[in-house]
Amino acid sequence: MPTERLSIPRSKLLNSWGLFALIVIPMCIAAVIAMTRVDLSSPLGVSAMIQFSVRLAVPWLFVAFAASSLVVVLPGDLSRWLLRNRRIIGFCFAAGMAWQLFFILWMVTGFWDYYIEEAYSYFDLAEQVPGYLILIAMTITSFRFGRSKLSARQWKNLHKGGIYFLWGVVWSTYWFELFYYEDIQVIDHAYYWAGFAAWGARMLAWSKKRALQAAT
Repeated sequence: MPTERLSIPRSKLLNSWGLFALIVIPMCIAAVIAMTRVDLSSPLGVSAMIQFSVRLAVPWLFVAFAASSLVVVLPGDLSRWLLRNRRIIGFCFAAGMAWQLFFILWMVTGFWDYYIEEAYSYFDLAEQVPGYLILIAMTITSFRFGRSKLSARQWKNLHKGGIYFLWGVVWSTYWFELFYYEDIQVIDHAYYWAGFAAWGARMLAWSKKRALQAAT
C-alpha cells in the first residue's frame, strides 16, 4: 500500500480560520489572565501588559516573514502548510498587536504624565505609528474588499515592503534591548535569534534562487 502523506497540515482545525481560532483564543485568554496578575491602576502594570502583549504577537510575525522562504530552503508538507496559512498567521500577529495598541491607548489616556515623562520616546513613536498604519493597511487589504482597492503592483509593494518594515521594527527592538539595556531576559535572546533566523531563511532562499537561475 502507498505510504500516506503527512495529514496534520490538511486538518480543518489547522488551516484557515480554524487555525486562527486555535492561536488567538489562547492568546486572548493569556492576556486576560495576565491582566488579573498586574495592577492596572498603576502605569507600571499597564506598561507590563504592553510588553506582554508584544511577546504574544512577535512569533507569528517571524513565522509569516519566513514562510515563503522556508518553502524554498526546506521544501515539504510543513513549509507548504505554513505558506498556505501565511495570511492567517499574519492575522494572528495583528491580533496580538491589537492588544498592545489597546494597552498603549490605556497608558496614554489614563497615565498621560507618566507616558510623557517616562515612556515617551520620539524614536519609538516614529517607528510605532507607521508600523501600526502599515499593519492596519495590510490587514484590510488581506480581505477581498480591501484588495480590490489596489492594483496588483500596489498590493505587492504594500505587503512585501510592509512585512520587511514590521520585521525590522520588531527585530531592532530586541537588538537594542540586548545591546543597550541591562534588564535582559531569556525571551529577549530567544526573539532576537528567532528574528535573525527568519532573516537568514530569506537570505538562503534568495541565494538558492540565484544559484538555480545561474545554473539554467
